Amino acid sequence: GELGVVLAPTGTGKTTLLTKFANTAYNLGYNVVQIFFEDNPGNIKRKHYTIWSEIAPDQQPEFKEEVKQKVDEAQTRSKGSIKLLKLASDNVTISEIKNKLRKFNSEGPKIDLLIIDYVDCISPERAATGEEWKGEGSIMRSLEAMTSEFDMATWTATQGNRESISSEVVTGDQMGGSIKKAQIAHVILSIGKTLEQKEHNLA
Repeated sequence: GELGVVLAPTGTGKTTLLTKFANTAYNLGYNVVQIFFEDNPGNIKRKHYTIWSEIAPDQQPEFKEEVKQKVDEAQTRSKGSIKLLKLASDNVTISEIKNKLRKFNSEGPKIDLLIIDYVDCISPERAATGEEWKGEGSIMRSLEAMTSEFDMATWTATQGNRESISSEVVTGDQMGGSIKKAQIAHVILSIGKTLEQKEHNLA
């Protein structure tokens, strides 16, 4: 019933972190749905394969058999399920996501964790009049209500604004768009990467 938001500027690893959340929950036997808008399914799969095999995506073709074995072992161990769902990034609403979740719940085990990568790609139910920010607030309210209605945990992500790009610590006031995203979320986790940290693959 709780909603978490990862706040981070572009290129800091939001998708990787959300995939790690999905992967960990699945490994612990939970039923996970991971929705993404901008990546292709192959990239998301490779991120999961990287976590299970500890072999980097660009090296996976070279160690195909080893990767396959590690993936099979992980999937045999887990009593949960994981579904990857690619949606269009220009017109998907919360209502459409709810319909898909209802279908998943009717066909199989109840969803425990929903990952949405990321909230800024969801459209308001009707064209927002005036400020775009009002639409973002209503999307967050609907997302929180959906999380409660389906009695699941939801994690999503949102972009930081321009000031967040090289900040050592990204704070709530550096969230892009509506402050409602920070006010409505139950948990906020931010990622900061200075230029020096980027060079050393740190955050």
